[in-house]
Amino acid sequence: MITQATRFLRAAEHALELRLRPGAEAPLRRAADEACRARLADLAEAEATTVLRFAPAGVRLGELPLAEFERWPWGARLAARGIERLELSGGPSLGAVAAFLDHAAGLVPGATAPPRLGGGGLRWGPELEAAPAGYPLAEELGVMRGVFRRAQNGERLSIGDVHAVGSSLGALVGGDEDPGLPLLLVPEREDYLPAHALNTALLALAVAEPLGLGPEERHETAIAALLHDIGMARLPAETLVASPFTDQDRARVRVHPMEGARLLLSHGEQLESAAVVAYEHHLRMDGGGYPRLSYPREPHALTRVIAVCGAFDALLAHRPDRASLEPALALRELERNAVTQFDGRVVGAFAEVMLQSARRGRLALTIR
Repeated sequence: MITQATRFLRAAEHALELRLRPGAEAPLRRAADEACRARLADLAEAEATTVLRFAPAGVRLGELPLAEFERWPWGARLAARGIERLELSGGPSLGAVAAFLDHAAGLVPGATAPPRLGGGGLRWGPELEAAPAGYPLAEELGVMRGVFRRAQNGERLSIGDVHAVGSSLGALVGGDEDPGLPLLLVPEREDYLPAHALNTALLALAVAEPLGLGPEERHETAIAALLHDIGMARLPAETLVASPFTDQDRARVRVHPMEGARLLLSHGEQLESAAVVAYEHHLRMDGGGYPRLSYPREPHALTRVIAVCGAFDALLAHRPDRASLEPALALRELERNAVTQFDGRVVGAFAEVMLQSARRGRLALTIR
């Protein structure tokens, strides 16, 4: 297996250098990509799942350092671009190999972080932090941690990452194996926001079909749900864990819809719907809520779905100003506020999905 890994790394080195060579002809680049794909196919034949790790110190095959690649220049370059890990599972497609090489060479405009959920037999990105045992969305949680961390640091979001997570969740909820709704409840602020984003997106996708949303609308709903609370990442770290929760803390929290909408709009039209949802998700159907509008209007259709799903997940979590609720009590709270705070049709569809999930044992809560 070491021999196959070495051959791939040398082929990748050649392909990456060709990408950076001015005037390199397309046939040469394609031939280099084909060579990389062939070497990866050999590696996959030797070992079903293989992980290569990149760092300034060199390359490791699993946990084994490769002496031939100690201080390999491309190891440092890949790590600097956020590619600390390349995972191979099966023979990769040529498109996946070319996408990896483009990201590795820094040729994708605006791609400040590469996708971790790439298809075609390859996955790449930073090393993932630990996730709770038994939680099936560990990789998606790791990606959303990175998304919220970038927002917290004032950096541009990697939109490709968010779309990859949305597609992954869509495949999970819409798949044939019926795995249920794996919701994750965590007390730490660092993990609460990404976990809340995943939970809200899962719930929104589950209720999307009974509401009659098509495939494109479901994906748009997932993206908006994943990003609806992105403005919370811009708040001071102590805000969500403050006890007691002061009026000043509440005033800070009420700013997060504007912060989130502003951040998402800075990425252009591709996140316009998500920005609308981020701005509106605390508006009420009766005209109340926040931010205060100069004239009353009904929230966008996607906002109504995500407001219900986000509120349900938030009610399951402990907050400094209130205790957490059991799912049945959280659902009753939504029904009590239907029409005034939430869209009654969405609450009705959501309640039916949750009751069916509970009967079938499909609502799985992982508590850390």
